[in-house]
Amino acid sequence: MKLLKQGAEALLFESEYLGRKAVVKVRERKKYRENSLDEKILSERMRAECNLLSRAKKAGIRTPAIWKIDTKGLAITSEFIEGETLLEELSKTKKAKKFCAEAGKIIGKLHANNIVHGDLTTSNILLHKNSLVFLDFGLGSISSKIEDFAVDLLAFKKTFAATHYKIIREWKKC
Repeated sequence: MKLLKQGAEALLFESEYLGRKAVVKVRERKKYRENSLDEKILSERMRAECNLLSRAKKAGIRTPAIWKIDTKGLAITSEFIEGETLLEELSKTKKAKKFCAEAGKIIGKLHANNIVHGDLTTSNILLHKNSLVFLDFGLGSISSKIEDFAVDLLAFKKTFAATHYKIIREWKKC
């Protein structure tokens, strides 16, 4: 397996599953936590992420298809989706408003289905064949509280402003 990315919570590997290109997300054990507590936290987060991905897909939101769940190895194998992150795409495209409006509609659909993403950033959205694909629901949850949706949106707004300040500056000129 080839390492694609190392995040705070997991490692992402490019792999193959049943002859198809795949991504394997392996949750990292935390040495500072007691083993049984760490195991419980990681397995609950993995289970919750699979549930949220499935729930989002049922709501009509494009997410990677889950192909295999390894509860002992704390790994999720899913389809590999070709494309660049929205982070990369926004820095080079003139379609920023179009993609941002589409992302906003999808976030609204997530929230309408009581899904809190938990880590909304343009790094967790792929552009695949001119459509947005939402990734990494590892910190997400199910909620009907408006406050949870507000926190989701505020985090997105802050990371967007910090990452895409040039786009915001351009929009203010209009």
